[in-house]
Amino acid sequence: MKANFINDDHFVIYYLSNNQFRTEEEMKSFFKLLNHHLNHQYHYEFHGFYHVEIFCCHGLYVLEFENIDDYGSSDFDITMLLNSILLYEFEDSDMVKGDKIYYRGKFYIEVSTVMDDDIHFFEYGNIVYGKQVDEILSHGILVSI
Repeated sequence: MKANFINDDHFVIYYLSNNQFRTEEEMKSFFKLLNHHLNHQYHYEFHGFYHVEIFCCHGLYVLEFENIDDYGSSDFDITMLLNSILLYEFEDSDMVKGDKIYYRGKFYIEVSTVMDDDIHFFEYGNIVYGKQVDEILSHGILVSI
C-alpha cells in the first residue's frame, strides 16, 4: 500500500492485493483494513463523508478519496471502475524492454506488464489512472527501444 496525500481533503491510495473486492460486504471489510493501515502507517483515520473513485486492474486498486463533509463517523459514496486501464510511468527508457508510449518526456506501459516482474515497482515509477490515461493514449508516441 502506498498513500499520496494531496491536501487535507484529497488523497490517493494505491493498494496491491490478490483478493478481489466486488460485493458490498467485501468493500466494507476492505475499507476497515484500509482504515487500519492508514492509521498505523500514516496516522490518518477515516472521518466524515467521502466520494471515492476506485480504478481496478489485475489486483491493483487505485482509490481516489475526496472528503466532502466532516461529521464524525465515516461514510463513502463509491464509484468502482472495473478493468480500468492503468499505466506505469517511468523516466529511464532502459528500465522496461519492449514497446512503450513516450509522452512529455516520460515513458508509459500498461501496469500489468511490470507487476509480475517487480514487487517494488511503486519505488521506481508512478501509477497513472483516469483522464490522464486517455490523454497519454491519445497523444503519446509508441516507441520500441
